[in-house]
Amino acid sequence: MMNVRPTAAFMLEQERLAREAYESARQRQLYMRRHAKPRFGPAVDGVLWSESRPEGEADESPHTPVLSILDLALKPGVDVLDESKPSRSLWDACLRYISSIPSYCAVEWGPGLGPELAYPPAAPRLLCMIHWDSVVAWRKFQQSLGFSPFLGLLLPSPSNRCVKVGVSGAPCFGNTRDGQGAPVVDVVTVDFAAEDASSPERRADVEEIWDTLVTSVANGSEGLRHSYAVWLENNATTFGDPTPAETAAATTLATFTAFLAWDRLHYSSHLIEQICDNLRHALPSLSNEPTITRKTAQLVNNTHQPSHNLRQQPAAPLPNLASLVNVQFPRQCGADLFHLREHERQAIARSISDAVARTRLFPGPHGFFISQGELYDAYMPPIPIWYHRGPSLGHDLMDIVWMQLKRGALRRTQGPHICNHLRDETSALPGFVQTFWATDLENKAKLAVMTVWESQDARAAALPEYRRILDAFAASSVHLAAPLKHQAFPKARTYVNSWPNIRECLELTCFHVPSGALERKLFEHAFGAFVRMTEPSVVAGIPVACIVDDTGGWQPEPDENSGCQVFTGVVFWNSAAARAEWYGELFRLSCESYELFGQKLDALKILATGGIVTRFLELQGQ
Repeated sequence: MMNVRPTAAFMLEQERLAREAYESARQRQLYMRRHAKPRFGPAVDGVLWSESRPEGEADESPHTPVLSILDLALKPGVDVLDESKPSRSLWDACLRYISSIPSYCAVEWGPGLGPELAYPPAAPRLLCMIHWDSVVAWRKFQQSLGFSPFLGLLLPSPSNRCVKVGVSGAPCFGNTRDGQGAPVVDVVTVDFAAEDASSPERRADVEEIWDTLVTSVANGSEGLRHSYAVWLENNATTFGDPTPAETAAATTLATFTAFLAWDRLHYSSHLIEQICDNLRHALPSLSNEPTITRKTAQLVNNTHQPSHNLRQQPAAPLPNLASLVNVQFPRQCGADLFHLREHERQAIARSISDAVARTRLFPGPHGFFISQGELYDAYMPPIPIWYHRGPSLGHDLMDIVWMQLKRGALRRTQGPHICNHLRDETSALPGFVQTFWATDLENKAKLAVMTVWESQDARAAALPEYRRILDAFAASSVHLAAPLKHQAFPKARTYVNSWPNIRECLELTCFHVPSGALERKLFEHAFGAFVRMTEPSVVAGIPVACIVDDTGGWQPEPDENSGCQVFTGVVFWNSAAARAEWYGELFRLSCESYELFGQKLDALKILATGGIVTRFLELQGQ
């Protein structure tokens, strides 16, 4: 692959475009500040979490316990209760990572329930409560990866609030009593205008009214375990250097939240409805009528203790993507998240500069992550997805037949013979474009014959006759040592009709993903994150080790053995040496930072539970 060094004029043009893009982004932000509805992020004492805030300055009373209260809206069809589902595995991976954050105490979570204590499939929700022993720990959580790997499962309406609690902390509602198991928790939220609940005296009146109502109901019920009420921390504007008006807008509401934990067997929905109705009538006259909302969740009885996995080294070098993905990276929170983004930005800038100066072969993998603090009401960061970015010429379909030769059969002679024979047989089929072959660089007995069809429909129409031709060839050949194996994926069209005229070394990685539309979309998100790691810059002329091509995607039919849906990722490499060096660097970086690199590979492994297979090929032509 030829590397072209950028000219001075080209670099100046890129700098001009970058300045214009920056100015355009600045103008959009100014417009939003004038016209958009204010956005509020997670805060303590009205102070927004900060990406750059040093830990030592996070809070003047670092030993005050904090309870994180997260309400996550899930996409339709998401089921985190089924432990066999990839979505549950992703959720558990997030919880294990969160448990490694210093000063983490405990986590309780459960799915939202409907009126009849049913898990609603149309609009599922998750209630998650995380106990921290200090404000510093809570800020570390906001700065961390948090639930970001779970983004593909969330609708754009998460709630990420918290409350400072007493020295003894908030109760763990899932603590069992008399063997009753995990409880049902009702969360009652009352939003007051700031002037109606601004003074300690007014807040104390509300608390007293609530306690009286709960006591009157609890005396006649066997099911109530705990009652715990708090005032949520004030919101804070997400705009930098907020104006007085923006700061005032963030404190227009005072939120009172109460948790009622019930034994499931003795739970009665009408009791909590009675409390809420009585609360409306018992509150004193206010300038604005408060808003009362209620949510119900069934806590799941599982414990995530702090995780301290040791760094694991492979027994042998990692030769391909499949071996790298299958490594068990420690899900450990980084020590210095406050400067991680800046350190990564500087590192990738240096590696790009060194590659341009030819002091190294190519830039290093590009790391990135979305902080937990960026997940809040009415805002969700963009989710990287994989998509075909190829030319408007569209896509052919690539059909690959893998062949295992017997001992003594020579690929350099049998490959052209087999390719020519099959081309002669299949070229008359409607929709046929071309046929060429490739050798497997990691298995001298394997070769692949690749047939290109003009569309998926054309391939589907010709497939029965095509498979008949292949079966007849396999039955008559004396050189094949095993049955044929089939694979297919989209191929991006280019102005040059054959791959061998463009590049020679490519890696095909097949990910076997459990069936289902949600699992497919989740995997596309995960593969999109991997693709971003291979793109160090948008500036042309920079030498790179690999290119994740628009070619590749979902196989039209399920895997013939497992029934899984198969996604093929296609990576073109400058050389085998570049591939080995790049994967070695990615492994080292993934062990050093789970946030930037490890969790992306971890997600690929979790979602491709049916297995991952990599082939490294050298294209041989027609």
